[in-house]
Amino acid sequence: MENKIIFAYDRKQDDFFVPNGYFVKNNFYDDIGQYITNTGHEPIVHPMFRGLQQNQFLLDDIKDNFIYPIEQFGAIEKLIGQENGYENINMFSNIGQETFDKIKSKNGKIVVFSFEESRVELQSIVFLHTKLLEYNINEVYYVTGNNWSIQNHYDVWCQHNNVKPKVIILNSFEQLYLKGEDLYDKRGTFVELKEIESKREKKFLCFNRRIRPHRYAMIAMFHHNNLLKNNLVSYSLEQGKDLNHLGNNGPDLNTMTQILGKTNLRDSYMSYYDELVNLSPMTIDYKNLTNVMGPGCENKEPYLQTYFSVVTETSFPEKIYFSTEKIYRPMLHFHPFIVYGAPHTLKNLKELGFKTFSPFIDESYDETLSPFKRMQKITKEIKRLCSMSDDEIHKWFLGMKDILIHNRNLMNEYGSKYEIHMLDLIGDIL
Repeated sequence: MENKIIFAYDRKQDDFFVPNGYFVKNNFYDDIGQYITNTGHEPIVHPMFRGLQQNQFLLDDIKDNFIYPIEQFGAIEKLIGQENGYENINMFSNIGQETFDKIKSKNGKIVVFSFEESRVELQSIVFLHTKLLEYNINEVYYVTGNNWSIQNHYDVWCQHNNVKPKVIILNSFEQLYLKGEDLYDKRGTFVELKEIESKREKKFLCFNRRIRPHRYAMIAMFHHNNLLKNNLVSYSLEQGKDLNHLGNNGPDLNTMTQILGKTNLRDSYMSYYDELVNLSPMTIDYKNLTNVMGPGCENKEPYLQTYFSVVTETSFPEKIYFSTEKIYRPMLHFHPFIVYGAPHTLKNLKELGFKTFSPFIDESYDETLSPFKRMQKITKEIKRLCSMSDDEIHKWFLGMKDILIHNRNLMNEYGSKYEIHMLDLIGDIL
């Protein structure tokens, strides 16, 4: 397929196009650690998604319609100058009004590529909207991974304030296509169809990389109900690995209260912190969890040892609804799952053509907005499944065989269309 999309850049270093909005004026640091050492800040942009960019030119050399890409690295709050310390090194201060004027006069489109990020809150989009007014910029396209709440929240805000939207938000579903591409290109090992009916030693699998407060609550629930040691659960609570996001004193009271209420159970879960630290790290397939993220890293063995997954998504108590690559991983391995994440995650999957697991699993949790009630329902269902005998859960699992095959085949189909989908998405912006 011929790619005619033109990508415009302000700077070129030898044959390399420096990311638009880059802070360092006279150099480019490919090594993130070196960048941080030399600037004292984390980068807000980085060369990403370059495999999709076949036609790159300097902005001054372009006459036709083009995309002006801003390759977001990390959180949006840093990129737009919302976070403390980034007020003067954000994308606006690094690009400048002259470039924005050229983009406008040459019919370019500013597109923030945030394919791998979905945690976007309304206050950030409102902040971006305000910055666009300040710089007299008509619009910016913001391409997120998969966030199905921010567009509605932003539309309501615009209507309430009687203003026209200036941020156009698009879902790329990039993580869906990338995880499908893992399967399609055989990046890793995957459960084979002939292995579906094999018996498994344990009930469930639960991967946890970065330990946020809501993930700690789930791990504590496992520990409280004697489910931690006899199933496959990964987590690391040691300090200094960029994995423990709880701080030095364990989970914060506010988040734990949102999930568990002002209950004795909340207090019990919080009291397990030292015990869980002593049990840490618990690893499953990769000893170094800092190297496990995003695409790749697929190993079929944990799935062959277990009957279902508990997917601890990035979001749980927050009022922003999105999903990441984590929800797609079980489907690569013929695995049913319970998702410990945002409401309507299962609804979103169904809209993409996937099948979920009712009545084999009580999925009413997906429609439950209260984090407290959603946690109760998920806990009850996990305990019910874990109470099954070996024969009962094996029969239960085989009853979903057709669903598991359907989901696996659809993941493979999505994987075969990754590049076509992404280029079509970008091309439609023009």
